[in-house]
Amino acid sequence: MRTRLLVLSILLGAGLTMFACGGAKPPKEPLVTETVADAGPPEPPPEPPKPKSLYERLGEKEGITKVVDAFIKNAASNDVTKKRFAKLSKERVEKFRNNLIDQICKESGGDCEYTGKSMKDAHKGMKITEAEWNATVSALKAALDENSVGENEQNDLIAAIAPMKEDIVEVKPKAKK
Repeated sequence: MRTRLLVLSILLGAGLTMFACGGAKPPKEPLVTETVADAGPPEPPPEPPKPKSLYERLGEKEGITKVVDAFIKNAASNDVTKKRFAKLSKERVEKFRNNLIDQICKESGGDCEYTGKSMKDAHKGMKITEAEWNATVSALKAALDENSVGENEQNDLIAAIAPMKEDIVEVKPKAKK
């Protein structure tokens, strides 16, 4: 009887042990998806995009062409400059137009090639006055406004062409005594 009691207690102990564990799975360890020994320094953030060139901000060649067309219309109707335009043939006006488009394109950072004369050679002997220069700048400003060109772009374009004044204006105002 003792043997039976012993066998029964062993079986009962084993049964209770199995019941208590209930066939539970052993606990899982967290998954490691990647092990990096030495990642090095963090990657720098991407560089901000380059600012647009004046050429792009003017609307590229299409935008420049619209401004030049409006400029020629304005200059040809301006009381100070219209006499100069009235003397030009259609071919000369077209050549002037194309050269001006290419020149503004190049000066503003576009990939156009200006093949016209230097400003000094192109205007030599024309006796352009300070008043004509100012009227021309006003005609350009009006053309820029008509084409909704922003103030920053207008200032940048005028700053790009301002140095040409020395080569264009031949008749300086007389000094007052």
